[in-house]
Amino acid sequence: MTGQDFERDMVHAFNGYAETYNKRLVAYRHYQMRFQPQLFDVLVDSGLPGFYMALECKSIDASKDHSIYFTQHFNHARGVHQIERESNWLDLSGRTGYLVVELRNYSGKRSACFFVPWAYLKGEYCLGRTGLSNDDIASYPSCQKRAGKYMFDDVFVDYVISQMG
Repeated sequence: MTGQDFERDMVHAFNGYAETYNKRLVAYRHYQMRFQPQLFDVLVDSGLPGFYMALECKSIDASKDHSIYFTQHFNHARGVHQIERESNWLDLSGRTGYLVVELRNYSGKRSACFFVPWAYLKGEYCLGRTGLSNDDIASYPSCQKRAGKYMFDDVFVDYVISQMG
């Protein structure tokens, strides 16, 4: 699965959630413009508290990669690291940010996505860590893929949003 497939999966999961649970929100991919550094992969727009989100999506094969590394999995454009650039954009936009990581083949399980609060990611980056281990990532709210797609429910989404508190 490519990263773009995972981004589409997140858009479909949020839009499916909105339809199923009658929530007023819309999720869409934030396309990269040529010669411009990308700011987040997926945006969720809503007036509902906690649903004004920006998602940076990463998909890794956990049987091969044991961490998300700040140098390998994020870019550095025009002298500014992606985490710094996106953190600044979150501050300006007022969105809630998440690093959403799909771990494929993690501990022999099927694929699952994990919602890591952006504040935690930024804190680890600012401390000079090299990245986040799969075990660090797996300590955050997760949703397993079922029948080839991610499906969110109120319990899961409420848990994700509560992690920001």
